[in-house]
Amino acid sequence: KKQLKPATAIAYGNVAKEFAQYIRKQHIADITESDVLRYQNWLAEKGNATRTIDNKLINLHALFKFAIQQKHYEGENPAANKALMTKKQRLKEGYGIFEREEIEAIFNSDFMKVAKDKDKDYFYTLFIALFTGMRIGEVTSLEKSQFKVSENGTHYIHIRDSKTLAGQREVPIYKTFYHFIKPFIDSKEDKIFKYEQKDGKGSGNAAGKKFPRHLKAAGVTRQKLVFHSLRKFVNNEMKRFGVDVEARCQLLGHEFDNVNSNIYSNEFTIDYLEEATQEIFKSIFELTKKHITFDF
Repeated sequence: KKQLKPATAIAYGNVAKEFAQYIRKQHIADITESDVLRYQNWLAEKGNATRTIDNKLINLHALFKFAIQQKHYEGENPAANKALMTKKQRLKEGYGIFEREEIEAIFNSDFMKVAKDKDKDYFYTLFIALFTGMRIGEVTSLEKSQFKVSENGTHYIHIRDSKTLAGQREVPIYKTFYHFIKPFIDSKEDKIFKYEQKDGKGSGNAAGKKFPRHLKAAGVTRQKLVFHSLRKFVNNEMKRFGVDVEARCQLLGHEFDNVNSNIYSNEFTIDYLEEATQEIFKSIFELTKKHITFDF
């Protein structure tokens, strides 16, 4: 499947290999539901976390679904309905959302000041993630050609490659913030950041690994806060400022399953999205401007 990200393909392969080594059966047709249940129990005995076990079973379910579609396996999917956690529990156990005080501490920290001089890639990766709500991999893989401007003068980023169709989108850039990052963008030939694509880990691995040290240095110690929490913070701020869910989903690249929205109406224009989020990003700008300077 060409649309699969390398990380997804590797995850499928790892689960298939582990499951095959555990059950030791030569033919897929011989695999039963009890084999899957034994595998699930074996993972728990090995110390796999509940969420990890569920994720592996989700991948196994996808593999068997494919096998059934291709007529390699008959009967019901043996990995179906095996989740240990409810949807509510998964949401509760998910990543946290930064509070405004934490964002202020992170972006105005001495760690950020040092990064501005010695690690500009990390410095601008964080700021672009905060002012767009983009995923870390979307930010670190940016190319100069993705920075556009509309007929009405709205600066935006065109995301052409994403893990979902909804993720292929246009993201507005707050005008004041654009003037801040413009010299950095203009100094690049093609690729904006130095980060290399790694199989199974994308291009954001290095920045993601550095982030926990940044949090610690900034005195932000609350549990479940990760790089992805920046994206959650942006969504939460948009909700707090009254941006409707359709606009939030379009800007963040989330699927919005609604017939009225999907079939009976067009997407919001990039100019509308910029105007709808202007006050939000103005507020975030005021919160994080200590290390923001302009080169005119």
